[in-house]
Amino acid sequence: MIGRLAAIAALLAAPLAGAQEAPEQAPSAQQLATASAEADALIAGSGAPNLFVNVSSDGLAKVRHKASGLVCTFLPGAENNNLVLFEGGNVRRGDDIGCNADFGPLYLTYYATRYGPGYSAIDSARDAAAAIRNRYPDARPYEGASATAEPPAGAGEVAYAGFMIGSDDAPRYTQALTAKVGEWIFKQRMTADGGEDAVLSHQIMSGIFFNGALEAAVAGPRP
Repeated sequence: MIGRLAAIAALLAAPLAGAQEAPEQAPSAQQLATASAEADALIAGSGAPNLFVNVSSDGLAKVRHKASGLVCTFLPGAENNNLVLFEGGNVRRGDDIGCNADFGPLYLTYYATRYGPGYSAIDSARDAAAAIRNRYPDARPYEGASATAEPPAGAGEVAYAGFMIGSDDAPRYTQALTAKVGEWIFKQRMTADGGEDAVLSHQIMSGIFFNGALEAAVAGPRP
């Protein structure tokens, strides 16, 4: 699984680095078909298939939100894969979407929301921190070493909120990364094991994934 995650991370990071090493083994036709079928099923289950497009590649299920450019990437068959359209209040249909994806030890959730002028990535991180504290009453700020990734050109400043949750005997780590691209706020929520040696690797992996999502968004929404 670690090797698979490293290969996925390399694929997502390749546009940022400008180069990519060939994967050890190209996905089979069956793997490509399985990934594409899963993306189709996620789009069909969203309740708004016209808002999304299947862009699966490399044996991964990938769905792009047309309006924001957010690409949600899934390991085919992972338990918590889903695609969500949030509706209600004053939010216009398609202006608030999200997806959940399991990547080995990481549980990731992405959001793309068009809030309108005056709402920043820092505002989003602050609201995410409040939501984390509300969900986990024992949440305490993470104070250990941190790894950060420079956002791609075209994305605004990345804001961050990180916490430890759970008991000292079985700690968990949870964080939010936010950024603004054009009119859209992009947010990644990540929860994983909170062992001292694990947090930095989780931060690095989630940072690569988030930068990959921002890279796709900066490239611009496409039909």
